Amino acid sequence: MKPEIFFEEQIRLWPLAQTNYQLLSSSVRIKEISLANSQIKVQYNPTRIVSSGAKVDTSSIRERPCFLCEKNRPAEQISLPIDDKFSLLCNPYPIFPEHFTIVSGEHELQQIRPYFSNLLAITCQLPAYTVFYNGPQSGASAPDHLHLQACTHGYMPIDNEWRGLLQKQNQPIVTAEDAALYAFNGYLRNGFIIKATRPEEASRLFNLLYSGLQSSPLIKGETEPMMNIIAYYQEGGWIIVIIPRKKHRPRQYFAEGEEHFLSSPGAADIGGVFITTSEKDYEKTTAELLCEIYNQVCLNDDEICLLAEHIKSKS
Repeated sequence: MKPEIFFEEQIRLWPLAQTNYQLLSSSVRIKEISLANSQIKVQYNPTRIVSSGAKVDTSSIRERPCFLCEKNRPAEQISLPIDDKFSLLCNPYPIFPEHFTIVSGEHELQQIRPYFSNLLAITCQLPAYTVFYNGPQSGASAPDHLHLQACTHGYMPIDNEWRGLLQKQNQPIVTAEDAALYAFNGYLRNGFIIKATRPEEASRLFNLLYSGLQSSPLIKGETEPMMNIIAYYQEGGWIIVIIPRKKHRPRQYFAEGEEHFLSSPGAADIGGVFITTSEKDYEKTTAELLCEIYNQVCLNDDEICLLAEHIKSKS
């Protein structure tokens, strides 16, 4: 079954999902803000409080049932196998016109390195979609259950901006046969791009990058280096955008009073769809506030250059 047909069938069967997708198209407010080399879609989406406000500390996770495990899912939620490990689910609290969660059949920790080849295969199976990954401390609201996500391609501004980021680079920092690893800056969400036509070479460069992130003092992370990944399969090859993170949530998330701002950036926010769950936060989101938040959670230009040199030295 094609993903778009699966999506239509799920919406037909599940009233909650049907209602929330209708609200997304009719009631969710969006304003666009220009930042350095990018556009940001600020989305006022109250249903996303489930994710943005999720408690992801160990004790809170231990005390709640895992909503991604098959035994705990709503009876109306159906699944579509996508490879021998992962299945496609319709996300009932959408950011995008089509929003999928791609879940492991086993309850295991969120981690990407052992399953990067699965990400490549799934991306290849979903060429009309953007596939993305939130690290366990980089926006994942279920860090206890391995999952990816997929969404309507072209909705995130980065879907169209990565080409410009790539064109700005004079040369890759590491090359391989039919593959290259680039670093980019000047974007407020600085990072790396792997461009490859062979999956084994894409994996080799990702392993090199992962090891470099692991050994760098700039990048933190308890179970893996903090990062978001946004991936595409286009014209017979892969584009993998990796954004290292130095912080999970900005200080405003923990502030009290007027300074409090409920932002827990994941791949969607990093990709240019910035989620707000209250009208108050939506109204006070400005270019200045976005810059402050992105500067807290992502690497600045000097830091990404240092990290690129560190990774190059390991190759």
